[in-house]
Amino acid sequence: MAFINILGKKVYYQQNGEFLVDRKTVLFIHGAGGTGDIWIHQLSGIKGYNLIALDLPGHGRSEGFASDNIIAYQEFVWLFIQALQLETLVIAGHSMGGAIVMDLALSHPEALDGLIFVNSAASLPVNPKMLESMSRGEHPLAIIKYSYSLRANPELLERATAEMKAVPVEVYLADFTACAGFNLVDRVKMIKLPVLILSGQDDQMTPLKFSEFLSKELPQSTMVVISDAGHMSMLEQPERVNKAIQSFLDR
Repeated sequence: MAFINILGKKVYYQQNGEFLVDRKTVLFIHGAGGTGDIWIHQLSGIKGYNLIALDLPGHGRSEGFASDNIIAYQEFVWLFIQALQLETLVIAGHSMGGAIVMDLALSHPEALDGLIFVNSAASLPVNPKMLESMSRGEHPLAIIKYSYSLRANPELLERATAEMKAVPVEVYLADFTACAGFNLVDRVKMIKLPVLILSGQDDQMTPLKFSEFLSKELPQSTMVVISDAGHMSMLEQPERVNKAIQSFLDR
């Protein structure tokens, strides 16, 4: 666990032990309203690589403010990569984090060796009524039932509810506004890097067809469907997700 100063703000990140310069690095980016903690099972379960998960500005233990557009997050992540002098880098993103990764891959492809999209899409439409509700200060708690498989552990749902209540509504409003304004449907095919696409079989937030579109548009992609998982597949089925990521990285 560590902090680094970026643009005068303390940014929190965690990694899997000592950083070894002779190893490839994987940087994990969380989704809307989340923190790097969603990658806890990946940080402990994937072997042979430097693994780093950060908290985006205004999220978790990072200072600053949540942004209402993906480009601003992408520019921040690029500053983070430069600040840590990360090279031979694979970058993974969940949901909104995947959008950030796609934008980064188009802006700085020379800095990346590969990409991992977890329950993400080339566009992330948001119900305007949900944005209106959040603008009135209401937490979007209703999305929890759409974020997990019906077979998810009830304790996981209880923890997700408690964590969501602890996040300021303003953070969710900014993040979901950023998602609503994101659309790379016509440009995503310009990404020429190796890509792993992970999709929860029961995902209602970014359904399987979104991942199938990415798979069709990206010539160097491999798609893996995670059974008994919804939108939070890295938490619901960590062993299956880790196996897919490990295999992709080892190749």
